[in-house]
Amino acid sequence: MLINHFFKSNECFSYEVLRAAGYANYGGADLGEVIAITSRIRSGNEDDWLREWKTAADRAFTNAESSALVGNRMSAYEGYLRASNYYRTAEFFRRDDFANDKIAHAIYERSELAFSRAMELSAFEYQSISIPYENTTLPGYFVSPDATGTPRRTIIFNGGFDSTMSEGWFAIGAAALSRGYNFLAFDGPGQGAVIRSHGLVFRPDWEKVLTPVVDYTLTRKEVDTDAVAVFGWSMGGYLVARAATEEHRIKTIILDDGVYDFGSAFRVNQPWWLQKMVDLKYDSVCNLIFRLAQSLSTGIRWGSRNGKWTFGMASEAEMARTVKGYTLEGICQKITTPCLILDAENDHFLKGQPDLLRRHLSCEQEFVSLRQDEGADTHCHQGSFFRVHQVVFDFLEKRLGS
Repeated sequence: MLINHFFKSNECFSYEVLRAAGYANYGGADLGEVIAITSRIRSGNEDDWLREWKTAADRAFTNAESSALVGNRMSAYEGYLRASNYYRTAEFFRRDDFANDKIAHAIYERSELAFSRAMELSAFEYQSISIPYENTTLPGYFVSPDATGTPRRTIIFNGGFDSTMSEGWFAIGAAALSRGYNFLAFDGPGQGAVIRSHGLVFRPDWEKVLTPVVDYTLTRKEVDTDAVAVFGWSMGGYLVARAATEEHRIKTIILDDGVYDFGSAFRVNQPWWLQKMVDLKYDSVCNLIFRLAQSLSTGIRWGSRNGKWTFGMASEAEMARTVKGYTLEGICQKITTPCLILDAENDHFLKGQPDLLRRHLSCEQEFVSLRQDEGADTHCHQGSFFRVHQVVFDFLEKRLGS
């Protein structure tokens, strides 16, 4: 299993390095640079993590600006992409008090600035967009292979628990554009700019979020309205599936990975009696237990802090009750859209969830499990994107045509 390759004693650090390094396929990293960065980080030391990733990001950004000044657009484009990914990685663990964390906000803004500068230098037609949503708007971007306005197949990226819309470019966007697709990415409640700038938190009824995004997408002249797919990534595997219980205009959905019960990621290693105490609202005792577990694990600590922030909960016990509502139990039969369900053999977050979802669905589906011998066995198959995209686009060729 590749997850502990970089930091053998810290699974969370190692996975996040693999995540950052995996974007090298589409210009988001240089492997030698990633190795150099991680060589200066002590396992579990979050101050080292911030300093070294930010230093590399600053260097990539500065070098990109130098290339832009002399007219070397391609190198500037590549440099800005690396800077965007490295800045995102740098601020990843800053979750103690994100609402008041000026350092984290500044690094996040730098990541998004670097990405937008990269896209403005790309060979594609890029547009920053605002999608009407209730009494506000959701930020996003739309990318097309050219400016002709020709209707094309389109992929909508729906991120997850901690992804940003700019990260969606590395996850599926660049692969989509290279195959002649349009690409639309957005931040919803609990994600990216929406949680950071507007304070809107996750909601389980994601159909209320995705339907306005589909509404907007179908108005664009560049979109073939009979060839729209939605890609749900990580927690997005739950969010998109939940939305598909009500939103039926989409041609097909891709769930990477499939999720039947998102709350299981938080309960998987909890004893039954602790879950019972959460239900009975013995919050003071439960919070003490949860915080003890956080002191022993980088991943548990980060997941708890990110969860309280993005779900809008004041305590660990409140969050544990809230995530129980993020399930497809009793409503799976309402999904009629054909889907591709991806599974990772050694998923350390949602192991078993794709198969559980598959067994509850009655719609037309294809199930693909990616394995350790392919290097694609980690959550969302980090570091194996050429293989993942081969599976995804083989499926889309059959569903959307050319």
